[in-house]
Amino acid sequence: MKTLIPDMNPYMQNFLNNGSICLDMFFSLSGFLIATPLFAEIDKKGTINWKFFYIKRFLRIFPPYYFFIILQYFIFIPSLIKNSPPELAEQFRAASHRIWYDILYVSDYAKGTIFHGWSLSLEEQFYIIYPIFLLTVFRKIPERFRLGSLVAITLLPLIYRTIFAYTVLFKTTGVETVTLYNNNFYYPFHGHIDSILYGIVFAYIFSFRKHWLEWFFNSGRLGTVIHALTLITIFIYTIFADEFKAGIHQIIRFPSFALLWILVFIFAMRKDDPIGKFLSWRIFFPFAKLSYCAYLIHVVAMVPISRKLLFMDKKLEQHEFILYAVPVGLFVFFCAYFYYLLTERPFTIIKDKMISRYKAKVTSQVFREELNKATS
Repeated sequence: MKTLIPDMNPYMQNFLNNGSICLDMFFSLSGFLIATPLFAEIDKKGTINWKFFYIKRFLRIFPPYYFFIILQYFIFIPSLIKNSPPELAEQFRAASHRIWYDILYVSDYAKGTIFHGWSLSLEEQFYIIYPIFLLTVFRKIPERFRLGSLVAITLLPLIYRTIFAYTVLFKTTGVETVTLYNNNFYYPFHGHIDSILYGIVFAYIFSFRKHWLEWFFNSGRLGTVIHALTLITIFIYTIFADEFKAGIHQIIRFPSFALLWILVFIFAMRKDDPIGKFLSWRIFFPFAKLSYCAYLIHVVAMVPISRKLLFMDKKLEQHEFILYAVPVGLFVFFCAYFYYLLTERPFTIIKDKMISRYKAKVTSQVFREELNKATS
């Protein structure tokens, strides 16, 4: 960014570097949305239909992801090799074998060919591990210890980051600090998973301790003020915290943002919350539906419209960079719409039909059980 905008204000630099807080929001929300129905299922049945869960997840995630990997290997990487200077082309050619890290969803530990593949790998690892944890560990824990156990697990990444920071990270400077931070905190599952774990803890409280949240749901104008202050706190944090400068903020960054975003979610659930109403406008629905495909292709989709930005002769002013963000974002979602129709929508239809059949089967089974009880 400094190459494009050499005179960038340091606070603007911090704000752009901290744009990844949106990932912490997504991770927390993902943990909540995945955990809530599974908690309900295991509480009601004592088990979960793990086959149904995995099939549903895979139909949602795999088709767009693996189609993108095919495009990456057979079109995007060869195009980069063909249109790059010889020394750079050789680097792209040598790196192409890393596609296997993307295929196996381990690019949060071994860098793959997809720039943002680490987050997709981390999320997929969560989808695989979490149901297994529920079936093999969680359901065997006495109910009175379950919440405490979840909180204890949530603290493990924080403990790891604290130990690593004070024994290794804080003794470094410059590029070495950035590299260690990325490879040990930001990318890997064990360093970043607490963003998702906080969403799981929130899901448990929402499912089984909902009365703890009553004050938030009935907080009236005070709640609106706190809601607004929470968002302002997030904004201020992004301006003043230099993500890549060694400091305690690198240890507490993920749980801090996760807790702040969860607070935003709680207040947004209130019936008359103005921010919640705003976020519920129908204009946002298409963006939400396209969000996965948009995130998947956004780096590639940005290239054509960003070419002027990336290869222009003159240096950019800050306001020019911000103005470019709007058309670039809209173009990404425009491309994501067609990518969604091609790779996600057909499998969504299959998934929805499968869910309908499963619900009909469960309803029929419950009806037969109730009928047997009544006639016995």
